Amino acid sequence: MIELKITGVQTICMRVPYAESQRVKSALGTWNHRNGMFLLIQTDEGITGLGEIFSNFPQWSHYEKEASVHCGLKPLLLGEDPLDMEGIRERVTGKLERIGLQWGGIGIANQILSGLDIALWDLRGKVEGRPVFALLGQSTRRVPVYCSGLGPDRVVESARRLLDRGVDAFKLKIGMDRAQDLQNLSALRRLIGPDRMLMADVNQGWDLQTALEMAPLLEAFQLHWVEEPLRADDVKGLEVLVKTTSLRIAGGENLYGEDFERHLSRGWLQVCQPDVTKCGGITRMLEIAAVAARYGVEVAPHFFANGVGYAATMHVMDAVGAKRMEYDHGGNPMKDSCIIGAGAVEHGTVPVPQGPGLGISLNEEEIAKYRFVPYAV
Repeated sequence: MIELKITGVQTICMRVPYAESQRVKSALGTWNHRNGMFLLIQTDEGITGLGEIFSNFPQWSHYEKEASVHCGLKPLLLGEDPLDMEGIRERVTGKLERIGLQWGGIGIANQILSGLDIALWDLRGKVEGRPVFALLGQSTRRVPVYCSGLGPDRVVESARRLLDRGVDAFKLKIGMDRAQDLQNLSALRRLIGPDRMLMADVNQGWDLQTALEMAPLLEAFQLHWVEEPLRADDVKGLEVLVKTTSLRIAGGENLYGEDFERHLSRGWLQVCQPDVTKCGGITRMLEIAAVAARYGVEVAPHFFANGVGYAATMHVMDAVGAKRMEYDHGGNPMKDSCIIGAGAVEHGTVPVPQGPGLGISLNEEEIAKYRFVPYAV
């Protein structure tokens, strides 16, 4: 295997403005624009690893992460061997997580580490000439998806487009208005019929009392899961919901480190949803999936961002034992046109890129349309 050294760490920050009718709404707030942040790990042999750092929300998240990458991560990487993945993870994770605790930014630290880990896997695959899924001991061609991001407006119209493309599972955003939530759930269940899978995502929007009031109202819709009904750190509330309702609770996109072991060991989650761009990357996702398997909990990776993380999620699906991948129904050029090699939904599935590493490349011309610099370094 060739010897490499890291010679550069580059970020690509993007922003796609939304028209009023396109804005994404959830219990957390409204997205007036959509963010994207790719991480490039460059080497002396001209081989570059691609990663993605979560930057969806809040809308200002680019700024803190751009500064953290260039001031915190980059000095730790220059001159290092990118194929020494275990050594880099040990050194960099130890440093950034301690800083994160001091700073109160443990989530930001983990999201930056996620981008790094994805990029290192991509780079290793390119060096070995194998896809990431093959490095993980898997063999896969297509991944079934479920439609995500529906609601609160134009629910039936949006769902029908993917229903016509063979998608047979749907997730609706709720938690903003009770009457509208129930109306949307009813309309969506009528559209897809009684046998297709339906889920609901509250985005941490309820307190315990509201969740207890909503639980019996949701039973008629035969929900496969209810995602983040409470704040992710409301462990007392989660315990009450698990013990006193029939809700099948999903969560994990906003958990970090030992949170997964705690939630899974105590039965607070029936579906585990780590996000490859948040939890610590591919390596950490595999570890989380192993913990979930130990407790007999279904793994359904969260992903609602852009093209590099989209490809990374595809590559880990088989390795973590997941059955369906989350697929954002809305148009997103940072997932689609800015990336070369990631396909669209056909017959309810998406093709897994088959080239070395993540099997994708960047469309620089398209990226230039949305690129901006949030932080001068």
